[in-house]
Amino acid sequence: MPESSTVTSALRCYPSVEVRQVHPLGGAGGFSGAAFWKVETGDRPLCLRRWPQEHPGRTQLQAIHDVLCHVSANGFAKLPIPFRSRDGGTFVSLAGHFWELAHWLPGKADFHQQPTSRRLDAALTALAQFHRCAESFELRVGPPPGIVSRREHLERLCAGGASELRRAVSALAWPEFQQRAVAILHRFNELASNTRPLLEPASRLSVPLQPCIRDIWHDHVLFEEDEVSGFVDFGAMRTDHVACDISRLLGSLVGGDREGWQQGLAAYQALRHLSADDLMLVDAYDRSTVLLSGMNWARWIAVEGRKFDDHKRVWERMDEIIGRMHHICTF
Repeated sequence: MPESSTVTSALRCYPSVEVRQVHPLGGAGGFSGAAFWKVETGDRPLCLRRWPQEHPGRTQLQAIHDVLCHVSANGFAKLPIPFRSRDGGTFVSLAGHFWELAHWLPGKADFHQQPTSRRLDAALTALAQFHRCAESFELRVGPPPGIVSRREHLERLCAGGASELRRAVSALAWPEFQQRAVAILHRFNELASNTRPLLEPASRLSVPLQPCIRDIWHDHVLFEEDEVSGFVDFGAMRTDHVACDISRLLGSLVGGDREGWQQGLAAYQALRHLSADDLMLVDAYDRSTVLLSGMNWARWIAVEGRKFDDHKRVWERMDEIIGRMHHICTF
């Protein structure tokens, strides 16, 4: 079925929607493999999203939607809550993909264009509000899953995976990628030696776990002037420790700026207290994110052969990681 016909079929699953015009947006600048359409209606615009075939599965997508609806019902309204389709579900299945329809959230992901203190406070305050509303959906105690998996990933890299990756990178004749991947691999051993001792005790902690966004970063936080107008893209949502979200967001907004980190943590803690263990986990998540995200990019391209339409965005992302790796190694 042609894509335009599938889009029309997906929208017909929502009979109450008066569609006037549909604008294809491709991947909207993201790397997830999702596709988006802006749908003009007689009222406010809507966003139609086609999830990639690989993820999330039906059970996981339903769990994501359940959390979003719960958080919204508990007072955090800055979310793209999915519409109910004709059959009452929050997504539909067509042509091998899941599709969802939600309101188009106002604002732009432009913190780096206007990196003010008020905006930084607003972003971390909004994250704390989200976490406070989400903890009543599920709250249990255990080791932080993200730290456990990162420790295992790092051990595999140190046991030979990094050497295999170096060989794959050296065999790929693509200068723009290769020079960045080599820089990441060059920093790997030094940063790994500083990160492994942090992940070991962190993986043994027993801490509160709840729904976390896990991919809340600069491009997923929308602003109108100095206020957060919305969070978008929840495909990575899982149960974890809130430190994974705090570190991801702060790292993407202020990089290695220590004053920015202190300010952001203070804004978050104005609503949700963080213990000494929580703060240690923030550091552990940040360091391991910087270390492993660079290695992931190298593996995705050199080993798995993934294709990305916007090479400039890929190079920018890898350059950001290299900068963070340099800062952490010299801090």
